[in-house]
Amino acid sequence: MDNVDVIDQNFSINNTFRYHLSLQLMLKGFSFCIIDTSIQKYIVLRHYKFDKISSYSSCYKKTQEIINNDELLNNKFKSVKLIFASQRETLVPSPLFEEDNISKYFYFNQSLEKNEDILFNNLKNADAVNIFSIPTKFTKLFNEKFNNITFYHQSSPFIENALIENKNQKFDYKVYIYNYVSFFDIIVITPQKLLFYNSFKYHNENDFIYYLMNVFEQLKLNPALTPVYLMGNISKLSDYYETLKKFITNINFKKNTNNLNYSYVFNQIPEHYFLNLLNLYQCE
Repeated sequence: MDNVDVIDQNFSINNTFRYHLSLQLMLKGFSFCIIDTSIQKYIVLRHYKFDKISSYSSCYKKTQEIINNDELLNNKFKSVKLIFASQRETLVPSPLFEEDNISKYFYFNQSLEKNEDILFNNLKNADAVNIFSIPTKFTKLFNEKFNNITFYHQSSPFIENALIENKNQKFDYKVYIYNYVSFFDIIVITPQKLLFYNSFKYHNENDFIYYLMNVFEQLKLNPALTPVYLMGNISKLSDYYETLKKFITNINFKKNTNNLNYSYVFNQIPEHYFLNLLNLYQCE
């Protein structure tokens, strides 16, 4: 995904006290959008593509440079939320969660690494707690920059939004895929219930379809009938989409259903590319 920069003509530096800022950081890029909360309207979206970055050390330097030099970020905002996108997370059912044992839950499924903060999000609609890690230098960087920031794992708004929008609907199964560079998240839901969530690292379209079809096989989903909704870094021109069409019949690019308003400048961007970031504002 190339760099993106869209700004509504009514954006005002003098009004950021009434704006909400949503950010998303991953190894391959940094994005943010701004919402005018007084009119519930998205007015800014900016994405920085990180070329040739493969370590958090390089990512940190680039991120630090951006948040110190981007003129839009050097202001005070009404509220700030950040998604940290990685595969280091684990879900725990809410009835079993005890905050004192957060590290035990997390490192039961994840390798032990130094200098990282263990955080969690409550997923009310999934009746689960999402435990995740962020390298300490990143939490420190953003806390120093924004004193009112809240951190999220990328799967938190992904899961919660899918469950919220499907409340009281009748269907058998739905599959949602959020594609990032080098890995994708997948969830399978039934009405008002999260049936499956996982994240898979891939190198090419063959890996991609292998993991997806394995999920279909394990859950006994019908690839001719079960709808699949695509989000993130994928388009109809990609090899991944062409490969998907060979195996899945009902493929859809996800549309936004968060009931907020969008500036006309957002028409320049495929609707499904930044859905997690755009849904973060309404995430509890």
